[in-house]
Amino acid sequence: MHITGIVESKNTQEILDTIKYFLGVGNKKVSFTEYDYRFKYIQKWKDYCSALNQVGTDILMIKIKPKDLEAAIKDLVLDTLIVNDYYEWNVVLSQLRNDTKSTSDELTVILNNDIVKTSQFTSIEGYRVLGYGFNKESIITTSSTGEPSISGQFLCCITSSLISANGKKVEPQEYVMSFENSIRDPYNVLVAASFAVLHDINLNKINDKITEFE
Repeated sequence: MHITGIVESKNTQEILDTIKYFLGVGNKKVSFTEYDYRFKYIQKWKDYCSALNQVGTDILMIKIKPKDLEAAIKDLVLDTLIVNDYYEWNVVLSQLRNDTKSTSDELTVILNNDIVKTSQFTSIEGYRVLGYGFNKESIITTSSTGEPSISGQFLCCITSSLISANGKKVEPQEYVMSFENSIRDPYNVLVAASFAVLHDINLNKINDKITEFE
């Protein structure tokens, strides 16, 4: 089971709804929870993960309040972390540099490159950064968002090859996604697309009519 943390913000629910839809297209089963005291106890955490594994959960997504961010990084062994605030990223960065868990080397941080430039942080870090945004440093970007409220088209681009969570190589390419009758914040779509690409989802299949994410 792949474990992801996402730092809560005003956009979190829309991001999670979009991720859930994208993963559903790839038949991935995802569960959602919030970070709380129980994750401080190793046995409770193991029992919780065991129960999710038994029902076939592929991905667990944990919402983390900004005030709990430092504790969550200490307590949890994450495969992916989604963070988009500059101050919160500095908290993450400081904690990761002091982290002694060997699995931290396998962590992927999904980061908004328009807020934080990955070139500032990736040269000596053991984890990897999957950056999205509208600048040249971004691995996941878009050459045109069009007018989603009218055309419903969203062009997503992978600018350089990357390795997915399952170890597969994903080559640079473009995806055209259709969001009929659905207006979405481009940044929220990009972060969800980044997570989907990381999990081998073919975004060209995002062509169904969408009126509301469940």
